[in-house]
Amino acid sequence: MWLFLIKYTASTYKETLLLLRDRAGLAMLFIMPAALVMIMTLLQDSTFKVLEEKKLSVLVVNQDADTFGINIVDGLKQSKFFHVIDSLNGKVLTESALREQVAAGDYQIGIVVRPNATRNIRENMKYNMLQQLPDEHSDVFGSDSIALSPPASIEVFFDPVTKNSFKQAIISALREYSSLVEAKVMFGVYSGVFEDMLGIKLKQQGMSTRMVNINEQYASTDEHLAVPNSVQHNVPAWAVFAMFFVVIPLAGNLIKERESGVSLRLRTMPGSDLAMIMGKVTTYFMVILSQAILMLLIGIYLLPLLGLPQLKPGHHYLALFVLTATISLAATGYGILIGTIAGSQEQSAIFGSISVVILAAIGGVWIPVFMMSGVMQVVTKLSPLNWSLNGYYDIFLRNANLMDILPNLTALFLFFVTCVSIGWWVNTHKNQPV
Repeated sequence: MWLFLIKYTASTYKETLLLLRDRAGLAMLFIMPAALVMIMTLLQDSTFKVLEEKKLSVLVVNQDADTFGINIVDGLKQSKFFHVIDSLNGKVLTESALREQVAAGDYQIGIVVRPNATRNIRENMKYNMLQQLPDEHSDVFGSDSIALSPPASIEVFFDPVTKNSFKQAIISALREYSSLVEAKVMFGVYSGVFEDMLGIKLKQQGMSTRMVNINEQYASTDEHLAVPNSVQHNVPAWAVFAMFFVVIPLAGNLIKERESGVSLRLRTMPGSDLAMIMGKVTTYFMVILSQAILMLLIGIYLLPLLGLPQLKPGHHYLALFVLTATISLAATGYGILIGTIAGSQEQSAIFGSISVVILAAIGGVWIPVFMMSGVMQVVTKLSPLNWSLNGYYDIFLRNANLMDILPNLTALFLFFVTCVSIGWWVNTHKNQPV
């Protein structure tokens, strides 16, 4: 036991000295993750802002010039989501010009309301009403026969690179405005019938009154609820991503010692090789933990100075610290595993970096898990970055305590133990000195 402690202490001291002597490299371990968190949060901030702050420009050509077309255009103009453009360079926009602008990528969406849309809606309303009236009232709209007309038409042109979220937003808005206008036209038709048949003239009041009110709320069983924003999502996501990227310097350090023969000389010291591995784990664990604390402090104090929301770390600081420490262990263990198995620094750098990117991709750092396919939603549960990210989300957004995140902590700690155990076994049984 004493031999283990002596070797462990010597290994920890050696690794700490090496890091402190390489001041530029040590600084990069903190500067680059901090820069990553700030840049990615700034870039993705608009995704979490209300669309009102950044309206989507929409080209509109109204060929109907009647109730339906006018109300559709007015509805888009009054919306918080869209900036309506019906003229360019002082000229009224035409359909051909609209197509050219959208096809060239200058605008993402163009809308054309086809001619006679309002007339067709009225005629179809009258036709459908006649089908319901008794034969003795078939002349309520006059002696002229009324035939079923083609439906009112709206053409929507999209730039091929337009995101599906924008497509769904504009289509949903058009359907909502269309339904409101159809109801208004229907009221006009029925009002005429009431006046002709019963001598009763309906009032317009109340037609615009909303019958159903939809209230948006975030589900929570706790009164302390943090509203999701760009910082609450991006700081933990990119902090975890940066923490696992320690695999490159840690694995490179292991391989450099092996290639230079330093590790072979260290093996001549009495005691277990596990002591040397744990010495490296301790040193890099402290580095990663310091990284994480720095990035959390950036979210709390620095990002608000850049015009971003403040990171709300929740109310369970013990759970936050334990989770951060466990993630640091998992990231360090992964670096030990890669450094022990890889045969060269090139292998460790390439495999280590790409594997972390893959684990981040399937772990929900770049794409939310709920947007993934069914198969990928199962695969994502295998990523330690997903366990880490879910733990932070639970603390930041759901005010989870230590017991609530225990499954995440257990998975991360078992991942650490597995990685270190495999690295130790490879080192001992395959004669690959650390």
